[in-house]
Amino acid sequence: MRKDSHGLWMAALLLAGLSSTPLSAQITPGSTVIHPVQNPPPAHFVPGQMAAAPSQPTLVFDAESKRYEAAPGEEFAPFTFILANVWTNAIVINRVQPSCGCTTVSLPPTPWTLAAGSGGKVQAHVSLAGKMGLITKTISFYYQVMPSNAELIRKVDLIVNIPPPPSLAGNMTEAERKAAVDKAKADSQAIFKGSCAECHANKGHNAFGQDLYAADCGICHESSHRESIVPDLHALKQPADFNYWKTIITFGKPHSLMPAFAAAHGGPLTEAQIVSLATYLDHTISHHFSSVSAKASGSRAAE
Repeated sequence: MRKDSHGLWMAALLLAGLSSTPLSAQITPGSTVIHPVQNPPPAHFVPGQMAAAPSQPTLVFDAESKRYEAAPGEEFAPFTFILANVWTNAIVINRVQPSCGCTTVSLPPTPWTLAAGSGGKVQAHVSLAGKMGLITKTISFYYQVMPSNAELIRKVDLIVNIPPPPSLAGNMTEAERKAAVDKAKADSQAIFKGSCAECHANKGHNAFGQDLYAADCGICHESSHRESIVPDLHALKQPADFNYWKTIITFGKPHSLMPAFAAAHGGPLTEAQIVSLATYLDHTISHHFSSVSAKASGSRAAE
């Protein structure tokens, strides 16, 4: 083993160890929380050409996921991942693909060849425009372990907690807020009438999908002043799918503050807007619940 390779491998192992160090419970805006590496590399390798693809990770990162606490009004969430080739053969990263267009990735030109024991840095930025709450983006690395032609995939998660815009927090006094809640309890459709419509309906005019959620839904579900009876959509207590979201958006929910948003029932949204909003929620919120449920089920099965 070359001396410089040994040093890089030790650096990769050190990064894995550092990422599992307990973090302070206090998280401040504009900070990044590192999640531990899920599959740290083995400490020793046998030099030589491999006959088949290795069973353990050969491309490792300083963390499998990182979380960024965005400050109010921040436009981009920055991320930096340190990666390393901890195998005895060269690795070729053919391409890197983010999960959506709002995430940009900066790295050396591909194909990017990492010699045994070498590493590098990948930087990414997530656009926060029109977003609120806890969001997760993914970067997929498609690579080959030479001399194999098989393409492997490694993924890292970029998690951002985005506070609602100051305008959504509102400037109402507690007395005004209580009066508005009492009014909505008596008639949930009241939020689409009079001065209430300025915040609960007009902002989402002609908006779709994610932008519509930010305009019409975030004012309640993402607000720091959210009433206890308004559910946290990032902590669902039951599974949900497209039909669930479409139904509750269209008809509302009896005996709650959730109004019927469909124009046919006194709401401000067209059928196309409802479909776009249900699709967005199914793609983001429903998937989040499924991931949490799967992890919980796995933990119970291991007990």
